[in-house]
Amino acid sequence: MKKEKNKKYDGGITLVALVVTIVIFLILAGVSLNLVIGNEGILTRSKEATNKYEKQAENEQQGLNNVDDWMDEQFGDTGMKKVTVNTKATKNGTINGQEPNINNPIIPKGYTPINAGSATWGNGNSSPAPSSIDNGLVIKDDNNNEWVWIPVEASVLSGMYASSNEGIALSGDVGVTTKMYTKTTTIGRTGDTVTLPRSTPNTTEVREPDLVTDYDKDEAYYKTILGVNTPKAMAEAFTSDYANMIASIQKYGGFYIGRYELSKEGVQKGKATLTNKNWYELYKKCTTLNASEKVESRMIWGIQWDLVCDFISKKGDQKSITNSTTWGNCSDSTGSAAVMDGTTQKYGSKQVTGYSEYWKANNIYDLAGNCYEWTQEAVSTFRRAIRGGFYNISGSVIPAYFCGWSGAISVSSDNLRFSSHFNN
Repeated sequence: MKKEKNKKYDGGITLVALVVTIVIFLILAGVSLNLVIGNEGILTRSKEATNKYEKQAENEQQGLNNVDDWMDEQFGDTGMKKVTVNTKATKNGTINGQEPNINNPIIPKGYTPINAGSATWGNGNSSPAPSSIDNGLVIKDDNNNEWVWIPVEASVLSGMYASSNEGIALSGDVGVTTKMYTKTTTIGRTGDTVTLPRSTPNTTEVREPDLVTDYDKDEAYYKTILGVNTPKAMAEAFTSDYANMIASIQKYGGFYIGRYELSKEGVQKGKATLTNKNWYELYKKCTTLNASEKVESRMIWGIQWDLVCDFISKKGDQKSITNSTTWGNCSDSTGSAAVMDGTTQKYGSKQVTGYSEYWKANNIYDLAGNCYEWTQEAVSTFRRAIRGGFYNISGSVIPAYFCGWSGAISVSSDNLRFSSHFNN
C-alpha cells in the first residue's frame, strides 16, 4: 500500500511540475514577445532604426544630387549617370552610365526610360540592342508625356542641311541671318524614296528657318502670343533654335519626338488632339513641354520630320512613307489599319491620339493620317508647312512624308508634333 501511495504521489508531482513549467514558459514567452514586439521591443526598435537608416540614406543621396547639381552649375555636366529603367534621371545620364551616342541614347534629367513593347532598354550594363533602338525607345516625364528616340547617323544629317559662312538673310529685312538651313533631301529606303525640295531663306518656297512676313511681323502674334518684343527677336530665336537643334543632334546622335499628337494635356495616349488653335498658339504650347532645364522642347522642324520619316522607312517596322494606307488613319485605310469598332468604322474620321496600335510606326502614333501636323517650315509670305496626312484624305495621295501648307492663322484641323533636343 505504501508503494502504491508513493506512486500516486510521484505522479501528482510530475503533473504539477508540468503545469508549473507550462505557466513559466508562458510567462517567459510573454516577456520574450514583449521584448520583440512591444513598444520598446526589438521589432519596434529595428523598424525605427530601419526608417532612420532609410531617411539618412535618402538625405545622403539628396546631398550627393545637390553636389552633382552644384558641380554641373559651376563646371558644366560632370559626366553621365547610370539610369535604371522605370527610374527618373536626377541628371543627364544613359542606361549604362557611358557616354551617349546614336545607339546609347541620352536620358535627360527629369525623364524616365520605360520599356514599350519590343523596344526595351536592356540589362542596364550595356547599350540597348539595335532591334530595341530600331523599334523606338521611349521616355516619359512626371506628367506621363512620352517621347520616342530618333537615332540619326551623322552622314544622313549632314546631307539634309547646308551651311553658309557669310550667312543668308531671313525674310522681312529684320537684319538677321542664318548660317545653316535645310536643303533639298532624298529620304527613305530603296523602293520607298522621295525627294523633298527645299529653298534658301528669304524666298517664297519651302524653307527653314525663316519668317512668314505677312503674319510674323504682326504684334498680335509675335508679341501677344509668343512674348517677343520685335520681329527681329522672333527671327533671332528661330535661327538660334535651329542651330542648337542641329548641334544637339550632332553631339548626342539623335533627338526625341513626341510619341502622340499634341493634346491640351500634353503628349499622352487617348487624349483629344488639340486643334482650333493658330500656328503661334501651338508653337507657344510646344515650348512649355520640357521637364527640366536640360531639355529644349519645340514645334518640330521640317528637317526633323524628314529624319523621322527616313527612320521609320529604313528601320524597325519599315513602314512606307509614300503610301500610308496600311498604317495610318486615312479615308482609304486598308488591312489592319482599316480599324473597326464592331460594325462602326473608325478609320476615315478623327480619333483620339494613340487610338489604334495599327496606326503607329516604331512606337510613334498617328504620324500618318488623323490630323495634319504643323512644322516650323515657312512657305510663301503667309503659310507654314503641314505634314503627315489627314483622316478624310487618301493615304496614298497625302502620305506620311507629305509637305503641304496652311495659312499661319488657320484653325481648322491642324495640330503639331513637337520634338525635344538637349542643351549642350
